[in-house]
Amino acid sequence: MRRIIFFAMMKRLLVLVVVASCLSFSCSSERAALPAGSLTALLPGDEVSGWERDGAPEEYEGEDLYAYINGGAEIYHEYGFRRVVLQDYRDGEGRSVSLEIFEMGTPAAAFGMFSFKRSGKGRPASMGDEAELESYYLNFWKDRFVVTLTGFDESRETVEGLLALGAAVDARIREKGERPALVGALPEKGLDPGSVKFIRGLLGLNSIYSFHTARGLLFEQGVVGLYENGATLLILDYGSKEKAGGSRAQLEDHLMSSDRFTGIDKDESGLFLVRDGKGRALCLTASGAHLLVAIGPDPSACLEIVGRAL
Repeated sequence: MRRIIFFAMMKRLLVLVVVASCLSFSCSSERAALPAGSLTALLPGDEVSGWERDGAPEEYEGEDLYAYINGGAEIYHEYGFRRVVLQDYRDGEGRSVSLEIFEMGTPAAAFGMFSFKRSGKGRPASMGDEAELESYYLNFWKDRFVVTLTGFDESRETVEGLLALGAAVDARIREKGERPALVGALPEKGLDPGSVKFIRGLLGLNSIYSFHTARGLLFEQGVVGLYENGATLLILDYGSKEKAGGSRAQLEDHLMSSDRFTGIDKDESGLFLVRDGKGRALCLTASGAHLLVAIGPDPSACLEIVGRAL
């Protein structure tokens, strides 16, 4: 596994100095809340029967994440990444499990990263604030931590090892977190619970639907869910009614001027309707501080889902 080279170690030392300064001079509460010590305290030791650590743990903090995840660190930083610890485990038969514990800035960020990492097609597991087991992958979040365990085969022994190691980590994280309040803005009727995702910026948004260079997308947070009629509802929070209204106007201007969208229309309520290059219908409106965008197979499906949210 990769090791952190000298300049990265110096960067970490600088971060520790900055944190100490913040504690002395009352910097932001989020920075001051960074816990002391190493995340290795959350790693299971020898209490999981039949499994032992395989090698030494590795830790990455801040920008050092790029040394571990080449090309995939950006999304973690968009959600508010702080640091991660990695540890491999093995049993007496040579089966292996890899454990990653990511510390994010807030419980909301941890839920968001969990919602991005899970497939939504696995089965719930009884640990953390929410967990999903699929094949030989286990993801869960608790408080501000996101935990991923990966096996290398689908044997019963490997899956049992995943669950036992995950439960040991769960027991070490004492605090619980809550889902972001915005998730509650999604109408429950017809919603696929496993499809819910919480987003914090354009990388998360583009993984759902790309508006390319559109203006009007400087939102504070967002949530998305898939419904039984095939429509996806995207709710973007701008923090105020004025900002949401202005962003709606900017996004509508982009849709009208782009050759990617056709069939531009507004219904009698003022709800904006278009079709994209793949034939999907989009409808767009603002409600208070939120911008609502529904994407579906036809206009009626979009209008139905937006109507549930208004």
